[in-house]
This record gives sequence, structure tokens and C-alpha cells, in this order.
Amino acid sequence: MSRMLARAYLEQPADDRLETRLPRLLKRHAEAVAKARGETLSEYLVALLAERVAKDIAITREWNLTADEQAELLKILATPAVETPSLKKAMRRAEALFGS
Repeated sequence: MSRMLARAYLEQPADDRLETRLPRLLKRHAEAVAKARGETLSEYLVALLAERVAKDIAITREWNLTADEQAELLKILATPAVETPSLKKAMRRAEALFGS
């Protein structure tokens, strides 16, 4: 499941950098695993990070809503969406990314 969710991250442009320090042995082993999978170390690490974030983000995000805000949110969620052409396109894209 998290692999499917990670696709949303992996389809984004790689437009930011991350520099990190890690144990030499861990880096060598990660490079060996990535090479065996036919990936660069960067591709391998980004895929792992995307999977972990996709899995953990729901756990770490917390909404603190008042009773009125909760009622409004429930009302919105219970109201069927008007299917505009844009919504239909977005639904097709979501299905392609995440499955049905």
C-alpha cells in the first residue's frame, strides 16, 4: 500500500537537495543493494523515503478541530461532490496513481 502511495512523491520533479551524513558501512551496503536492483543510490534512497513518508504521514498529522468545525467537516464529507470535468479528470488521475 505505501508503495502505491509513494508513487505520488516519486512522480514529482526532484527539485530540492538533501545532504546527510551516515555510517560508511551503511552507505556501502545501500549502494550494493541499489546496484543489485538496477538503481542508483539516490533512486533507491528516494524510493525508500517516499514509501516511509507515505506510510507515516497520516500518523503524524493531527487536526485539532472545535466541535463546530468537526460538524462542518462531517457535513462537507457527507455531501456528494458535484462532478465537474475537472473533478472527473482528477478522479481519473487519482485512480491511475493510487488504484481504485
